Amino acid sequence: MSLDLNSATGMFLGLAIGDAMGSPIEFEKPRPRDNYIRRYQSGGFHSVSKGEFTDDTSMALAMADALIESQKTNGYPFDGHMIMNNFLDWRYNGKFSPREKCFDVGLTVNGALWKYKEDKTTPFTGCTHYKSAGNGGLMRLAPVLIVAKNKSEAIYLARESTRLTHGAEEALMYSEIFAEEVWDGRILPQYVDYRHPLDIDRDDVSSGGYVKETFQAAWWAYQTTDSFENCIIEAINLGDDADTVGAVAGMIAGRMYGFDAIPKWMVEGVQWSEHLIDVSKKVVLLN
Repeated sequence: MSLDLNSATGMFLGLAIGDAMGSPIEFEKPRPRDNYIRRYQSGGFHSVSKGEFTDDTSMALAMADALIESQKTNGYPFDGHMIMNNFLDWRYNGKFSPREKCFDVGLTVNGALWKYKEDKTTPFTGCTHYKSAGNGGLMRLAPVLIVAKNKSEAIYLARESTRLTHGAEEALMYSEIFAEEVWDGRILPQYVDYRHPLDIDRDDVSSGGYVKETFQAAWWAYQTTDSFENCIIEAINLGDDADTVGAVAGMIAGRMYGFDAIPKWMVEGVQWSEHLIDVSKKVVLLN
């Protein structure tokens, strides 16, 4: 049985909201709680406008567009070549980005896209070296989890969509764990040791681009808060790769609490909000 509309839309919008709220403070140091960012802002390393999302959401939109098109063309939503061609359109033409320009692309993603651009024999061009286990596959998983018809397919699509650009086994593993737990809507006992203990000091929660850090920081933010809004705020104020930790935490909280629990100002404040809702609904309908 697929995810319901409330959970699916919550997950997709959660990704974009966490991304957009974290983007102005990307690469900053963790903020003290009395100086948390609690609203959309502009500025930061990439000089984002208020509510502007980055590569996390752009790549999710690119993937969702390919899933929809592949279903029409092939009768099955996942087509690696279609997804990678959409990624190229984003990378080199600025499609799927509010500023119509790619401005925040990770090194591992960039390398995979360049490799595919030069040789389209296979869409799975992600680096397999263990040091390339970045969070660029994890951050965009919402569309394939929404389109999956059962848990096994969700896990499979999470792995396949990740290895388009990230072939390191650790990156694939965390995508699979994420898919299984988000699909079930709970932390599974066999994966308890893959996350932080709840009594960890906040100063010891790292939030860099390493997939393990992002996974742990996002789940920590969800587990130590009691609402979608508070989860996002806790996640992004860890700083460093704030947009991606926010995006992953947003997927978790959006799926768990549902779209109806997301504050109206958070939905309306993210750029392209109506388009994001429309796309998420179209992906749901592929089931």
